Amino acid sequence: MTTVMICSRCDRAIAPGEPYEDQLRHSASGPGITLHRHGTCPDEVSGADRDPAALEAARYAAWCQLLTHLGACPECLSDGPWDCGTGRDLRRAWRVAERDAR
Repeated sequence: MTTVMICSRCDRAIAPGEPYEDQLRHSASGPGITLHRHGTCPDEVSGADRDPAALEAARYAAWCQLLTHLGACPECLSDGPWDCGTGRDLRRAWRVAERDAR
């Protein structure tokens, strides 16, 4: 049985032998959790491609799309918000845009 690690940044699988880093998140109410992240995510913007204004505009657009969807989707506002595939995709797009804008 093989254990699959999922990147906490891009939500994609980390392949065996692929460089990754561990992050320990402490918890006041329990033992904490270890998160795994790619060394460089497959969709990460390289330093040469960074245009701060364009990255900020993409971050703002992704945030607006997510909020618009959340305001109109009864599935995202229910007890199981992760059941909505569109909401998951928009959250992922926003996290990627947020990461790239930094």
